[in-house]
Amino acid sequence: MATGNVLVTVVDVGQGQCTFVEIYDDSSPTPKLINTLLFDCGSDKENSNTITNLDYIAAKALTKSTPGFDRIFFSHSDNDHISLTWYILNKMSKTKKPVIDAIWYGGSWSKFTKRGFNILDYINNYKLCATSNIQGFNSNSTDYGKVSKKYDHTLWSIGDKAVNVYGIAANVLSDDPDWDDNDVVIWGKNAEELNRVSLIAGLYSGTASFVICGDATNKTMAAVDGLFSEGTTVFDNNIMTTLPHHGSRATGFAVPAAKDASKEAVKVVDTFAAIMKSKTITVSAYAKHRHPSLQIINRFIPTQTTPVVKDARLTETNAHRVTANIDMDLGVPKGTIIFRQVDYTFETQINTFSTYYFDGSTTFAYKLGTVSVTASQGSTGTINGFACWQYTTKSNAAVLAGYENLTLPLTAFTAAPSLMLAGELTGEPPVAQVAPMAEVVAEPEPVRLKLKRPFIRPGAIPVPHFQTRVKQFR
Repeated sequence: MATGNVLVTVVDVGQGQCTFVEIYDDSSPTPKLINTLLFDCGSDKENSNTITNLDYIAAKALTKSTPGFDRIFFSHSDNDHISLTWYILNKMSKTKKPVIDAIWYGGSWSKFTKRGFNILDYINNYKLCATSNIQGFNSNSTDYGKVSKKYDHTLWSIGDKAVNVYGIAANVLSDDPDWDDNDVVIWGKNAEELNRVSLIAGLYSGTASFVICGDATNKTMAAVDGLFSEGTTVFDNNIMTTLPHHGSRATGFAVPAAKDASKEAVKVVDTFAAIMKSKTITVSAYAKHRHPSLQIINRFIPTQTTPVVKDARLTETNAHRVTANIDMDLGVPKGTIIFRQVDYTFETQINTFSTYYFDGSTTFAYKLGTVSVTASQGSTGTINGFACWQYTTKSNAAVLAGYENLTLPLTAFTAAPSLMLAGELTGEPPVAQVAPMAEVVAEPEPVRLKLKRPFIRPGAIPVPHFQTRVKQFR
């Protein structure tokens, strides 16, 4: 057996997060799926593609010799990170009972109870995973050694060690934790505390890494900043980082909506982004909670300077589209009005990719990391509202393509695959990021008439009801 292509898909699930990993054996003429990993799977607001994309995951996981998942990683217990997992497992069960080799989860077991249903109880009670293999993290947990300056442990490894998953940080209790103090009770009452404990996972295919941040807060990022000393090399070939907490300004900068972020909070985010050295950024959000924040996006400018994805429905100038909440002042051309605290889609060449691809309203061109806005370059044909982003890695090289949804066979956006031209992410050295912009004061949200969205929300997914059990971690 030889590890071949590794597919990392940032799955569009609406307002939530899900990352699905497929690992293939290429020792025979027809590649065989040998391992599947799932990092979170939940949504607070599904869209018209959500169920299609979940069905893709279920169908793929059924093709393994033992259907199921080698690992499921729940970053923490928020509904929009766990709520859709039951749908996938139930969908698979109609064909064959899935097997989950092991589960890692951030936070405490009891917090996974949502509306009387606990996904960990469900998996345990139906024996989809051995009880001893449903494991929580100790407090202030990391697999990285400050002394060794490398990962000393793994959360999962493939047999030939070609693919590994490391816990960068989990169950962080403060912005400056004692990483050797691992037996503190995992508490959490308010939203920030419950998000702070999120697992930040590092998926490595060879030396190429993908960092999945869950709902990491400013305090989580500060803890990571203190853990990784300047000059660390473990992120030197970091292909992708998911924006922490769907790009939330409130938790990213630790600030209420109407206030400026402190210089200290901004420095924490900038330091975290610099440590990650990410070639591309992905954003999982959909028109809720004002996610993602344009201010936060602009602190995570990717290090890959040329566009790796080109949507041919746009002109040569602008490569693809991103949707964000405009929570900063932009310099706009005369006659153009852009309202604060409103979602807009803009066209850009910067390698930031949002699952909420187009919001159906007026679009403009914008270079991330600046305040400069120009007119949209236009498009041909219909532009879809949502997208998945799939990376294929082998021998440390990566290719990125975007998909409207994950129907089989995969189709790039709404027409022919030629609409999305995948570019190879090479190992070019990181370049200096755009100089940080000054923070701006939030203004009252103006009234704006928006187009009615042509997207259909799927019906609610029924879930079984189980008596919960209180359990901290294993």
